[in-house]
Amino acid sequence: MQRKILHMQFLLLFLIFYNSVFSQSPSFSAAPGDQQEVIARGVGLIMGGDLAKAEDDAKNSALRNAVEQVIGTMIQSDVLVQNYQTIEDNIYSQTQGYVQSFSVINKAQRGDNILEVTIKAVVKKGDLKNDLEAIGVLIARKGKPRLMVLIDEKNMDEHYYSWSVDMNTSENEIMNDLIGKGFPFVDRDVVMRKLQKDMVLAALNGDEAAASSIASQTGAEVLLIGKAVSKPASGGPAVLKQAGMVSCQASISLRAVRADDGTILVTSSKQAAAAHIDQLTGGTQALQKAAKIAADDLSDKIISRWQKDVYSGTTINLRLLNVETFSDLMKFKGMLPLYVRGVQKVFQRDYSQNTALFDLDVRGSANQIAEELALKDFSPYRVEVISVTQNTIVAKLNKGN
Repeated sequence: MQRKILHMQFLLLFLIFYNSVFSQSPSFSAAPGDQQEVIARGVGLIMGGDLAKAEDDAKNSALRNAVEQVIGTMIQSDVLVQNYQTIEDNIYSQTQGYVQSFSVINKAQRGDNILEVTIKAVVKKGDLKNDLEAIGVLIARKGKPRLMVLIDEKNMDEHYYSWSVDMNTSENEIMNDLIGKGFPFVDRDVVMRKLQKDMVLAALNGDEAAASSIASQTGAEVLLIGKAVSKPASGGPAVLKQAGMVSCQASISLRAVRADDGTILVTSSKQAAAAHIDQLTGGTQALQKAAKIAADDLSDKIISRWQKDVYSGTTINLRLLNVETFSDLMKFKGMLPLYVRGVQKVFQRDYSQNTALFDLDVRGSANQIAEELALKDFSPYRVEVISVTQNTIVAKLNKGN
């Protein structure tokens, strides 16, 4: 087993060197501005005859190489080989490039262990927030996570949180803005009839268990949770007072939370003002303005976070039950990055009462990782997947057949 692992590690090092030297092709402009069409190659390691895993790895490698060509983050091959672990950690942490579209134009096997994939990709760098086509590609590659908005709103000291089919001002504004950009939402009318008021209020106040329960009942993977308040502005321009108008100030604070594990993705806090002869109307208008600004800010931050997830990888929580000994834990932990498609790194967080908790840095979805765990041969172990959400997997480790 140890000899096999060392052999695989050697192949992985060769793969990194091969990829750095041979994966790049000259790029050429396909459109004006900052958009370029490039040809890029990537390679994947064929292990145990698994061509699907090798193709996925090669395709992801090619996509990353395409982005590198455009954003100018190329690394010399000798530096890459010497410091591949550090570069893997940091190379995409600050990039702004993204793939708008791509197609595979060639696949070829190199020897017994290497699969090479060549792609044609349209790559852009810079501002993504107004490119609806590219946002759609990104959301699709992320697995189309469904969103739900829960905001505790107070308008001019009156509480207007609605438990019927009507949405409050802030929720409505945020949903309209994000739906227009292509973000999918769960059906709120159905959701609000299912949920208990106490559960929603608990989630609004930071209760992760309540947020997780809401996710399981509604199918939402991301919750946009926050508070919005409007009130009369102190002082205000004299000309408004002379005209009989009230100056109103609104503030909104939001956080986007992964519903299944409580991870906070991004946050946003914004303010806006409005003036009206009726203070309730003025407060509503101020809330609408603040919500629109916050929605734009939140969408930009979510897009940036998902870009990083797609091109650099995301973290999935794996809870592994029935791990009888620490030796079993170490053996299986060593198998994960070698046998499971998309697993880049494995971090052991806890081991107690025959249960191990891992954070897996992966490229791909929890469903893809779960399928790999269920179908791969981990002899002398067999993995039984118990449950899967978008960001978590619960599985049981069995010995023998």
